[in-house]
Amino acid sequence: MTESESEQTGELHRPMSALIRGALAKARVLGVRIVGPPGSGKTELIESTLKRLEQPNRLGVVVVNPASRRDAERLGKRCGQVAHIDAAVPTASAVWRAILEMNLNRLDAVLVEAAGGLAPLHDLGQDATVAVFSVSGGDDKAAEYHQLLKAASAVVLTKTDLRSLVKFDPQVFRADVRSITPDADVFEVSAVAGTGMDEWHNWLEKLSAFKRGLHGRHDRNEVPPNTFFG
Repeated sequence: MTESESEQTGELHRPMSALIRGALAKARVLGVRIVGPPGSGKTELIESTLKRLEQPNRLGVVVVNPASRRDAERLGKRCGQVAHIDAAVPTASAVWRAILEMNLNRLDAVLVEAAGGLAPLHDLGQDATVAVFSVSGGDDKAAEYHQLLKAASAVVLTKTDLRSLVKFDPQVFRADVRSITPDADVFEVSAVAGTGMDEWHNWLEKLSAFKRGLHGRHDRNEVPPNTFFG
């Protein structure tokens, strides 16, 4: 058996999440899992993020839902590398197959968008997990999605432009978040109005820069490391 064949055989026996983590690390690409209840505004958040990027094609997206093609086509109008998985929740093996379709050397980050969070989350080889909730979903959702918040390093509250139209107590929501994950960053945004998007954008930028610096990114298609987030 050649050295190359031996490496490939060894790869097959590694957990899929480890394969994803290793591939992202090798390519110096940030992996972020975006999770929240259906209708919480995850796709809209990603689309609004893409609109703000100077180099949107350097962001890859994996969309996971039972009818994922529609959202993938929507995001594909702004993003060059989009994969979709028709499933209720993502598995590491399905995400790995989606990652294999992408040219990671042309990306700075990959976002995996999926509904869920009531049950424990599978490890997808991600660097960070972002929990997404919406004002229209109610101020009780943080308490209900305890499992998701325990895994989250950031929380995004979307659709803040609807606050005057629905019953939502931000103090109740934030108190629940803090009681479950006191160290998580919390962002209140409106993808439609653009409010709060700078803070969310900067958070992603810092994580991406840290990942590039951590792994000593050099000579990737001669694109400067700050052109993804501008």
